[in-house]
Amino acid sequence: MITAILVDDERINIDNLQALLARHCQNIEVVATALSADEAKEHILELAPDVVFLDIDMPGKNGFDLLRSIKDPGFDVVFVTAYDAYGIMAVKFSALDYLLKPINIEELKSTVDKIAQSVNVKRHHLRLNNLFKLLDRKLPDEQQKIALPTMKETYLVPVRDIVRCSSSNNYTTFFLTNGTEHLISKPLYEYDELLSPYGFIRCHQSHLVNKAHVTSILNEDSGYLIMDYSSQKIPISKQKKSSVKALLKL
Repeated sequence: MITAILVDDERINIDNLQALLARHCQNIEVVATALSADEAKEHILELAPDVVFLDIDMPGKNGFDLLRSIKDPGFDVVFVTAYDAYGIMAVKFSALDYLLKPINIEELKSTVDKIAQSVNVKRHHLRLNNLFKLLDRKLPDEQQKIALPTMKETYLVPVRDIVRCSSSNNYTTFFLTNGTEHLISKPLYEYDELLSPYGFIRCHQSHLVNKAHVTSILNEDSGYLIMDYSSQKIPISKQKKSSVKALLKL
């Protein structure tokens, strides 16, 4: 049985989530609820839950403040939120789980299934640390890291070390400067959204490249990008040719 604490400043949201968990996720036992960060911290320290379903936007101390106040959190976190776009972007970048209000039942069940299979708390600590750095904007772009969750392990990879990404259906493969590859079970468009602020260009429906690693453009067909650390030609689609050249300032 997975023990859980639900944290939200509105009682109706707690009652709704608790009812959904009882009806659809019977492997979850709600051991406490809290209407504030301070109340939640007391319950967490006392009960040591497996997971905290946490609202971000609360008066006074918010959900991020709560997590910062707990040294070495030994629990999983699922953000349940309608928070601003930057908060959600940071959560995605750190490969943490979140649910948007109103809660979708299938997404809730899928999230609980992932928690049930999670056995690596250390991995989660690394993700939380990465989340806090993103939220604080403490790291310059060249030192920023992204969490890449594979089937066996989650890697925290410097963004600058990503040469390119390619997609196949709902999977994305990351190609790094050291020659390694990581296959992630997420579609390319999610990483396009996350990485475009760091100089990544969607040159093709199936390809996302780091412009810092583009060495030249080959003028064949609609064009190809030549990348360092790789001898492969990355195609440019006809629809994206002008925007790619503009982004590369050609």
